[in-house]
Amino acid sequence: MGSKDQQNGKAGSNEKPEKFRRSSCPPTMASENLITVRRQPFTQTSFDELHLNTDQTPVNRLSKIKENIYCSKKRSWKILTSYIPFIKTIRYYKLREYLMVDFLAGLTVGILHIPQALGFGQLTSVKIENGLYTSLWPVLIYMIFGTSPHVSMGTSAVICILTAAVVDRQGEMFQSLHPDLINKTIAGNYSSIDDLPEYLDYKESIAMSVTLFCGLMMIAMGFLKLGFITAYLSESFFAAFTSGAAVHIFTSQVTPMLGLNVPRHSGVFKIVKNYKGIFEHITEVNFTALICAVITMVVILIVKDCINERFKHKIVIPIPIELIVVIVGTLAAYFGEFNKNFGVDIVGSIPNSIPAPVLPPVDEAPNFLVDCFILAILIFANTIAMAKICAKKHNYEVDDSQEMIAYGMCNFLSCFFKCFPSSVAPPRSMVSSAMNTKTMLNGLVTSVLILMIILFISPLFAALPKAILAAIIAVALKGLFVQISIGYKYWKVSKYDFVIWLSTFLAVVFLDIDVGLGIGVGVSLISVVFQTQFASGYRVGRSKDGVFVEHKKYNDSQETLGVKVFRYNSSLYFANAEIFRSQVYGKTVNPRKLLKLLKKKEKKVAKMQKDGGCNNEFRRDSVITRELNNDIATTPGGDPVKSPAYDSVQNRLNNAEIGMSTFSGMDNPGFSIPEEMSSNSYTLKQNGFNNNTQSRMGRRHSSLDSTFLDDEEDPDDGGEVVTDAKLRSLRKTHHVIIDCSAINYLDVSGASVLSHMFVEYGHVNITMFLAGCSATMRDAMKHAGVYDKIPLENVFVELSDAVAVAKTHKIIPLPSSGLGDFSDDEAAEDSYVTNL
Repeated sequence: MGSKDQQNGKAGSNEKPEKFRRSSCPPTMASENLITVRRQPFTQTSFDELHLNTDQTPVNRLSKIKENIYCSKKRSWKILTSYIPFIKTIRYYKLREYLMVDFLAGLTVGILHIPQALGFGQLTSVKIENGLYTSLWPVLIYMIFGTSPHVSMGTSAVICILTAAVVDRQGEMFQSLHPDLINKTIAGNYSSIDDLPEYLDYKESIAMSVTLFCGLMMIAMGFLKLGFITAYLSESFFAAFTSGAAVHIFTSQVTPMLGLNVPRHSGVFKIVKNYKGIFEHITEVNFTALICAVITMVVILIVKDCINERFKHKIVIPIPIELIVVIVGTLAAYFGEFNKNFGVDIVGSIPNSIPAPVLPPVDEAPNFLVDCFILAILIFANTIAMAKICAKKHNYEVDDSQEMIAYGMCNFLSCFFKCFPSSVAPPRSMVSSAMNTKTMLNGLVTSVLILMIILFISPLFAALPKAILAAIIAVALKGLFVQISIGYKYWKVSKYDFVIWLSTFLAVVFLDIDVGLGIGVGVSLISVVFQTQFASGYRVGRSKDGVFVEHKKYNDSQETLGVKVFRYNSSLYFANAEIFRSQVYGKTVNPRKLLKLLKKKEKKVAKMQKDGGCNNEFRRDSVITRELNNDIATTPGGDPVKSPAYDSVQNRLNNAEIGMSTFSGMDNPGFSIPEEMSSNSYTLKQNGFNNNTQSRMGRRHSSLDSTFLDDEEDPDDGGEVVTDAKLRSLRKTHHVIIDCSAINYLDVSGASVLSHMFVEYGHVNITMFLAGCSATMRDAMKHAGVYDKIPLENVFVELSDAVAVAKTHKIIPLPSSGLGDFSDDEAAEDSYVTNL
C-alpha cells in the first residue's frame, strides 16, 4: 500500500511540471526547447556588408510592361472569362451534379425576393412595381458578370433608405416648383401627394438617375482597381451607420403600420420632424392597419426564431413565412374589403408587364452626385463583405475589382428598366449559402420566377395592405437593432472605435443619413491620425529570462546600468514628431533639462569659488564622486565598508580602458570602437579619483553638502526643486537607445527630430543609438541627411546588439568649465520660420 502511494505520489509530482510545460510551450525534447544565441553585436552597416544580397537587379518597369503586352488564344480566353465569368460557368457546368441544387436554391431565393421586393419598393418612396423590377434585372445581370454564386443582388434595406432620402429631397424641390400638385391631389381624390401618378413618375426618374451614376462610378472604380477605398471605413463605422439607418427605416414604416397619412420630411433633424408629425396625428390611428401589422410581426418572429432558426440544421428549405403572410394578408384584405370598409391603405394596381427601356434624366444629376458616390461605396462595401464571407465558407476566391465591375453593371444596365440602386441582401445570401448553391445559374431560376410574378401574379397583390409590408420591413430590422448593443464592446476594446461608433450613430439618427455618413467618415480618418499622433512609448527592461519587456510592468524587469531603452509603437511623422521627442525625454533623460541644471550648478560653484567656498579641483565631476562616496559605509570600528554599488562604479571607472575597447580586440565584424574613443578612456585617476584625492574629498565633504545638497527652487520650471541627487540621477545615464522596430514609416519631420535629439544628447555626453530600423526607415534617414549627424556606427541591427555595445561604455565626464549652449543652427533645427 505504501509503495503504491509512493508511486502515486511520484506520478503526481511528475504531473505538475508536465502540465506547466504544456501550458508554456509545445511538447519538445529538453535540448530542443532552448533558445541560445551567441554572436558578436552587429551594426546595420556591418551586417549589410556581410549578408545583404547585392545581386538583385533593379526592375525595369517599361520592359516589364512590354513583356506583358502580347496576344495568344490562352491570354484572350483568360481576359474574356475574367470580365465575363458566365462564359466559364457554362463551359465547365456539370449538369447532373449542379442542376438540381441550383434550381432549388434559385427557387428558394426567388420566393424570398417577392415580399422584400414589394416592401422595399414602398421603402424607397417610389412605385411598388419598381421593387419587382429591381429584383429581376440586377439578378440576371450579376449572373453574367459576378463571381460569387451565393450573392443575391436586388433590394436592400439600407440602400433603399439612402435612395429614399435623395428621392424625397428632390421631391420636395419638385413640389416647391410645382405648387399645383396639391390641387391635383385634391381634385384626383388621392389620400396624399405620394399617390399622385405625376409625382411618382418624377421620383421614379430620380431613382433611375441615381442608379445610373452609381453604376458608372462603380464600373470606373472597378477598372481602376479602387476597391481599397473601403479600407478607410472601420467596422465600428459600418455597425453604427447601419444601426442608425435602421432607426430611419423603422421610422418610415411607423406611418403605414399605424394607418396614418403624414407627410415625410427630409433633411437635418428629419427624424424629429417625422415623429412630431406622427404624434400630432396619433388620434387618427387606423386600428385595423395596426392589428394587421402587429399580427404580421408576431407571426414572422415566432416562425423565424422558433422554427427556422431553431431547426435550421434539419429543415432543407426555410419556411418562407414572409411570402405566406403576404398571400394570407392579401386574401384577407380582398375578401374583407379592408380598404372600403376600414379605410386601410392598400398597394393598389401593379402593371403586369415589363417596361420598355427608358433613358434616365440627367439634368438634375449635379444635385445628388455626392449621394451617388456614397451609395456606390456602400453598395460595394456591403456586397463584397458578404461575398467574401460566402467565399471563405465554400473555399473559393472572389476578384474584388471584377466584383465592383459586376455591381456597377447591375446598376448601370438596370437603370434603363426603371430600377433603383441594387445591392446584396444578407438574409437571401445566407439562405443561398446554406443550400450550397453551386454556380451562378441559380440566378436564372430566380429571375424566371420574378418574371412570372410580374407577368401573371402581381395584379393579385393589389389588395395587399401597406401595413403588412411595413411590418415585414420592421421585422427584418431586428438584427440591426440588436447590433446597437455592440457599442459596449467597442468601449471595452478601443475608445477610438467607440467614439467612431457613437458619433456616427448619433449623427445618422438625429441629423440625417448622408450627413451622419460624412461625419462618421471624418471621425474615422481623424481617429487614425490621433492613434498615431498620441501613440504611447515606454521604457524597455530585460526580464530574468533575457526577454525585452516593458519596464516596471513585469516584476523581474531590470534595466542595464547607465543605459535607457525607449520603444515607440507608431510611425514617426510630422504629426507626432514632437510628441515622440517629449516622450523620449520624459521617460529617459531630458538633455535640455540636464544641461540647464549643470549650468546652474556651474554658476553656483563658480560663485562659491570666488567667495572661497570651493575650488576647481572638486568641481570637475562631482556627480560621479558623490556616487562613489554615497556607497561607502563604516563599521562600528570606523573602518570603511564598500557596498556592491560602490564596487560596480569603481570597477567601471578603473577598468574604463578595458571596457571602452572590449570589442576592438575581438575578431568582430559587427562593431568596433574608433581609436580616438579608445584612447580617450577616462580612468579613475584622470577624473581625480586617486587615493590622495579620495581622502581629500572625504575631508571636504561636509563643506560641500551645503553647496550641492541644499534644495533650490527653479522659477523657470514652475518652482521645481533642483537637488544634487536629481542631478546625479540624470548623470548616471550614458546611453539612450531608441528601439525603432515598431516604426514602419518615417518622414522628413521624424528624421529631423532624430537628428536633433542626437545633437542634444551629445551636449551632455550621452550617446544615442538606434536599433531595429526597417529598410524603408533607413532609406528615409539616408535621403533626409540623418547620417550626417548620427554615425552609421550608432545604428544597430537589433536591440540586443545596441544594448551589448552600450553596456561596455561608461559615463563620459563633462568639461571642467564652459558648458556650451545650443548654437543658433541647433536651436533653429532647420525650421522654415528662419527663412521667412
